[in-house]
Amino acid sequence: MDITTCTIFAIFVLIIFILCGIFYNYFVKQNESTLLTLVVFILSLSTTFTLVLFIPIDIYLVSNGNLEISNLEISQKLISRFYNSMFWTLIFEAYILVPFSYFYLKNKKSYKNEFDDNLEVCENVFESLKKTIYFIFFLVAVSIIGLIYRPGHKIPMEKGKELDYISDLFDVKHTGESAILFLMGCVVFIGVSFWVSYTSYGLACLPIELLKQKNIEYDKKEIEYRFENLKEKEAMIKKKYNTLNEIKDDDRDEILKINNMKRLLSKYNYKLQEIEKISESWVSYIIGIALTFRILTGLIFLTFSSIIFVSLLASITDKYFNSICAYKCGFVLDQINTLYNIVDSSLIFFSKYFPLDILVLASLALYIFCCSVYGIINVGIRIFFIPLYKLKPKKTSPETMLVFSFVLIHIILVLIMSLLTIAPNYVTYGIQNIKIDDEIGYIKCSLKTDKHICKMSVLSRFFNKIFFVMYTLSLLYTICFKKSSYLDRLNDPNLSSENLDEKMNLLPMEKLT
Repeated sequence: MDITTCTIFAIFVLIIFILCGIFYNYFVKQNESTLLTLVVFILSLSTTFTLVLFIPIDIYLVSNGNLEISNLEISQKLISRFYNSMFWTLIFEAYILVPFSYFYLKNKKSYKNEFDDNLEVCENVFESLKKTIYFIFFLVAVSIIGLIYRPGHKIPMEKGKELDYISDLFDVKHTGESAILFLMGCVVFIGVSFWVSYTSYGLACLPIELLKQKNIEYDKKEIEYRFENLKEKEAMIKKKYNTLNEIKDDDRDEILKINNMKRLLSKYNYKLQEIEKISESWVSYIIGIALTFRILTGLIFLTFSSIIFVSLLASITDKYFNSICAYKCGFVLDQINTLYNIVDSSLIFFSKYFPLDILVLASLALYIFCCSVYGIINVGIRIFFIPLYKLKPKKTSPETMLVFSFVLIHIILVLIMSLLTIAPNYVTYGIQNIKIDDEIGYIKCSLKTDKHICKMSVLSRFFNKIFFVMYTLSLLYTICFKKSSYLDRLNDPNLSSENLDEKMNLLPMEKLT
């Protein structure tokens, strides 16, 4: 069984590497892609997903004791070292390796555009390192400011007590545990903002998008209506002048915009006619089969999103009303869940047949990844309301892929942290039970039981020390920001014929002919 576990884990890691490479090649511009970007992207995402897949092994050790693979004995101490090394690796990748690669590509492009020549590698490396160091100094300065004003730092700066002040600032007595947890909390906070912006959007809208069917007749009538409005608007402008030469510049620009919009509407109408022709041929049967799978996938995804939402709601409600210390300790429960949690129960059930829970957790991580990608594609990478980057198949710059990997690292970290909310019993104690007596029998482990008998997982001990709150905005997003007709987007002044297909969610012409 141990060899089987090791083999399954190795296969999953190999699949992760392959899928990351395929994903990168699908989105990046091939003529701009570099080996550096490819390696950094694959390493960042692979490290993140490998960390997720290691969680069931941690739970197995808690439930069944040490795991022996050949001559290697895996203990909780080894797992703790693995987690620490992986977390620091992710921090290194997110805040050093990815920024360095980003600056490297930016320097190379700017030099190429300005001087029409390639920048020397050594010079580019030096410039990129310099910018990365500036970036790290900025992060260190912000972190120190945060450490100074963090809760728990009480010793003021006084003359003659500088060493005591610094010792308390970095929590030297506890090997910096308090400082590390605070910084980790800051990283998780960044991830939560990404989760709310992209993952919650994907959880709500991805299943709906798959279930939604296009109404060709409605779109045709909408096009006709808009076309007539544009013609009337153009006629009203021209009526103000006797000849075309008298038209003012502002009105001339308006007429030009109207003509461009009419051309876009004509192109869209032509594509609708092509779709109608296809529906009358044998190809429609193939499309019908594909649509059936699409709807089936949409139903499965809708079920996943609903289960995640219900599990989060049940766990948060339980923690809010039954926590022994509320927000002061991160809403920790001292006993098993009083409300039924389907994700938690499922993972506990499959953990009895380890390594099946690895497969379940991998499926959950993959679904969260798909929802996050969908959210990033539709919303775009932005700071508040300022759009920065767009993710498009075969049109994405390498720099955007690096920023995307930065975002995904934080989202998956939040997923790992959120498992304490989605599946608290599984992540904390696994399938551990403790025997009370012959009459009562066995009960599930909790904080009330003997900590020497019921051991907490390494992951739960680490994240339970970080104050956390999981936002459940998926349902609110669909209620408050439900999608309008695609034709409403034709009023967008930035809409061009190049991105019309993307805005309309149309099939490309080459697929229609």
